[in-house]
Amino acid sequence: MNKIVVHTGGRITIPKEVRELLKSKRLKLKIEDGKIILEPVVLDVNKYYGIFKKDIGNEDIDEILNKALAEVLLNDK
Repeated sequence: MNKIVVHTGGRITIPKEVRELLKSKRLKLKIEDGKIILEPVVLDVNKYYGIFKKDIGNEDIDEILNKALAEVLLNDK
């Protein structure tokens, strides 16, 4: 079993071997029966088709998508 270290302020370190198995840098944290469960977030791009209703001009599309995804994930219960 790999050890996960909890640092001051609540930050955790996930061992490299585990991170490589996840194949995702975005994780969803759930608590079930007193256990912490981290699940990789799989992005289905088609789910967000049409999310933008305006011309985004010269804005960075990655930044816009990250903000939109973060908002959706925070509201996804």
